[in-house]
Amino acid sequence: MNIHSALARENARQPPLPEVPAQLRAVLNGIPAMVGYWDAELRNRLANDAYREWFGVSPEELHGIHIRDLLSDAVYEANYPHISKVLDGEPQLFKRTLTDAAGATRFAEVSYMPDLSDGGVQGFFVMVTDITERVLAERRQQRDTDRYRALARSVPGVFVLLFDSELRYLIAEGQELEAFGYRSAELEGRRIHDVLDGALANELEPRYRAALSGQEVSWTRQIGPRTYRLKAGPVYSDDDAATAGMVVAVDVTDRLRQEQTWAALHEIATAVARNAAPAAISEQVAFIVRDLFQVDSAAVVRFTGALSAEIVAMAPALPPTLSRTHVFSPTDISATVRVAVTGRPALVVYGPEGGPAAEQMRAGGFQSAAGAPIRVHGSLWGVVNLTSKSSTGVTEVMLERLAQFAELVEIAIGNTEARASLELQATTDQLSGLPNRRALEQHLSHEIELAATRGTSLSAVVLDIDHFKKVNDTFGHIIGDVVLADVAARLRGVARQDEIVARFGGEEFVWLLPGTDGAEALLAAERARKAIESEPFGEVGSLTVSAGVCELRDAGSHSLLACADRALYAAKHAGRNRSERYGASR
Repeated sequence: MNIHSALARENARQPPLPEVPAQLRAVLNGIPAMVGYWDAELRNRLANDAYREWFGVSPEELHGIHIRDLLSDAVYEANYPHISKVLDGEPQLFKRTLTDAAGATRFAEVSYMPDLSDGGVQGFFVMVTDITERVLAERRQQRDTDRYRALARSVPGVFVLLFDSELRYLIAEGQELEAFGYRSAELEGRRIHDVLDGALANELEPRYRAALSGQEVSWTRQIGPRTYRLKAGPVYSDDDAATAGMVVAVDVTDRLRQEQTWAALHEIATAVARNAAPAAISEQVAFIVRDLFQVDSAAVVRFTGALSAEIVAMAPALPPTLSRTHVFSPTDISATVRVAVTGRPALVVYGPEGGPAAEQMRAGGFQSAAGAPIRVHGSLWGVVNLTSKSSTGVTEVMLERLAQFAELVEIAIGNTEARASLELQATTDQLSGLPNRRALEQHLSHEIELAATRGTSLSAVVLDIDHFKKVNDTFGHIIGDVVLADVAARLRGVARQDEIVARFGGEEFVWLLPGTDGAEALLAAERARKAIESEPFGEVGSLTVSAGVCELRDAGSHSLLACADRALYAAKHAGRNRSERYGASR
């Protein structure tokens, strides 16, 4: 039996509904809520037309029925504690989830007010207000808030601020927030002029208001040694109105340092291309390194023997307490000695027991140093040093950067004669430090001749960075160039000493493997592919390469590189991030 038949049966036993004046009915129906009156026996005595929308019954049908017959058993049982209290004279206000006549779920705020007359409770008035839109909006806002918080917490080097039209912070979240000297609890719920320094609040207010008006504003701020790029923009509601603003701050220190490093490398490469004297190039490197790392002193040192070295250049000038030539013991504690003994980057703090080398540095007022090896043609040539007059002035992070820098400039540092410098410039790709296309063609011709004469194998691998255009479009060509240099360094790292890795052009590299057959070359290509994929490229993230492999005998009368390039095309066509061998499926 449905509700309408139950109501019809109940109404048949009830007296007729008193006529409600038209003006009163108009008032009741004008209220944006269900309004009704239930007597002390829980029978309806008055209802407006909103009941028709919610329950599909008219006010006339409701007259005299018990409230249980209108509500489901579950809703009645849930509401009964409130009904009991209102009949005891206590007003009730609560929320409830209901299903309307159309089967839609609606959220309601319910008010029960007792009718106190004639010395007791005669019944109670009911007003049910639809708050569905408000609840859904609050849920959407909470969902968006959770998303913003999750974003800020999960991304390193980022923090997020969300503020309302009164410039009150709704969200202050992120790993880097404390770098600005603030905590989430100190900001959330407070306006910028109440929580920020007056000058800072005045600086930010026009940017925040611009965001609230629908504009996007970007600026940069230096906090200690770190640099942050900040962007303020609008947050739109479902009706496309800018109801809030958001600031996203990103730590761009490393990216700027990479750009500065590339600018420094370009400056050094320009000097090499102009046939500058070796001493002048070394001096330029020393001054660039000092300014790049913001230390007290930097030097280029060349090893003259197993236990001896010479300071080729120093910035600023060599102090009188420091000798240009050094003869040292393997137990001396200095950055230069550690690099000479281990061949690896070194970070040291000079102490009284550090030996003659450390004593000289201490006499000059220096307390700490970092050194990175410079290799020329695979041999340890020297070291580039950073020195500080503070025991904490040189850090592990600086050492890592110095090692990368030394790897990229070692060719320039190693050019001791102008003629060698010009020759290197003609055959070396300045960006990657690898042989260029011209040098590759010379090497290829020579290796093909040797393979034919000796009857040995020769293979070529052509590698291409997948989706590299997206890197340039997203991060700019300067970062793209840094990525190319890093890829080149990784390829050099997996190649053997007698193998040749060259930059063929753009994002394409060629690797010649003398004495290697196609199967071995395919394994080598896989090693290179995994070396590229295994470690992210800074803020760019993870990248992959595709590779094509060809052995000289498989190429037949065709060009070795052309056949390897066909295999590369097959790898790209098969989904990228893979290696394919020419002729493997024939």
